[in-house]
Amino acid sequence: MPDFDFPYTGVDLTQEVNRLPNTFGLLNALGVAPVEPKGSRFVRIELRGGQLYVLAAEAPGSNGDVGDDQTEGSVIIEIPHFPHIENILVNDIDGLLQVVNGQVDARSLDAETYRKLGIIRQKHSITLEYIRLGMTKGLIKDGKGRTLYNLFDVFDLNKKIIDFEFADANTDIMAKFEEVNDHVMSSLQGETSTGVELLASPKWFNALVAHPNFEKYWLQAQNSAQHENITRDTQGGNYGRVVDAFGVVRVREYKGGLPVKNAQGEIVTEPNIAVGKGHAYPAGTQSMMRTFEAPVYH
Repeated sequence: MPDFDFPYTGVDLTQEVNRLPNTFGLLNALGVAPVEPKGSRFVRIELRGGQLYVLAAEAPGSNGDVGDDQTEGSVIIEIPHFPHIENILVNDIDGLLQVVNGQVDARSLDAETYRKLGIIRQKHSITLEYIRLGMTKGLIKDGKGRTLYNLFDVFDLNKKIIDFEFADANTDIMAKFEEVNDHVMSSLQGETSTGVELLASPKWFNALVAHPNFEKYWLQAQNSAQHENITRDTQGGNYGRVVDAFGVVRVREYKGGLPVKNAQGEIVTEPNIAVGKGHAYPAGTQSMMRTFEAPVYH
């Protein structure tokens, strides 16, 4: 039985995994919270209370407005560590064959390493999507259901909940979406956004498009210049429906779920979006949402 001299370190393997493209997940495909590498496992997030406002016109040479000192604070967050190990045993290679480009050959250490790196990439990609989903909900958990950060507590925020009351045929659905839009846009505090998007569960999306007031508007819009349409979006492997609701909020249906471990250690599927719920966030911001990537642990 041959001996293998494995020519990689933990750092080398991490770099190789990072080079493999991440094609998993709707939030990843939408570019929500792009990756920003850090030189430390801790991130300091500054909180500035200064507000932007419209300046008054004065004669040239006049004294200008003096800006108020910005109240500042900061939150220090530790970047969680998600270790994973894949084994390559002698029996995985010794005496086995592989087919490469139609040619049968002995299985090689390099080929088996690349296959294992692909598995590691997939698991970290799923984890990253799970973390980003937690960000949109304000509750970041790990794969065992343990809460890592409650963002409402970390940043001292009040959670805004809007009941769309789909069971009531007289609910003003347009006003509900305006309330969502107003809350998100009024909370930007100087940030810019290209619009408000909402990730919805299939049941929530079904209830929306079936509501009489939304259905009436949608049918009327088909014959207007707005041409409202329900389309399908295949980004990130998600074949969910998308609709621009009243031109106010873009609603994206996020189908499926992610495998996590329950309290008994069994792998179960947790829906990407809980049944009957939706989570709104500002799209196209400059620096509001980031994924911080810590250096490899040696």
